[in-house]
Amino acid sequence: MRKAPGWLAALALLALLAACSRENLQQIGLIGIEGTLEVEPAEVEAGGTVSMKAVFTGVKLDEHANVQFVVIRDGQPTTLKHRFGGDNTYTAEYQFDQPGEYDVDLHLYYEDVHIYKKKKVTVK
Repeated sequence: MRKAPGWLAALALLALLAACSRENLQQIGLIGIEGTLEVEPAEVEAGGTVSMKAVFTGVKLDEHANVQFVVIRDGQPTTLKHRFGGDNTYTAEYQFDQPGEYDVDLHLYYEDVHIYKKKKVTVK
């Protein structure tokens, strides 16, 4: 009788561990959490205000959820205050005073899950 190669055994073990992990996550309802980030407008004049909206699905959130909107320019982050609008929806606004390219990052930290989205904003 021939013995299976070591890599085949390792692959089978990896598949087994992945299946167990996925099953555990499904039991506690963490598979399927998704988020969307809308930034309007994506291009604005200096001094203009941009509205941001985040909507999450796959989990029930409230005003105490750890949601962060972060505006980044030249590596310098600014964390924004946001509002909970119900139905897993969060909003924020930011006035861009200086011309340049900015990143708007969205973070949701929920138990052991981190959801991250990014959009660009051009300020003229």
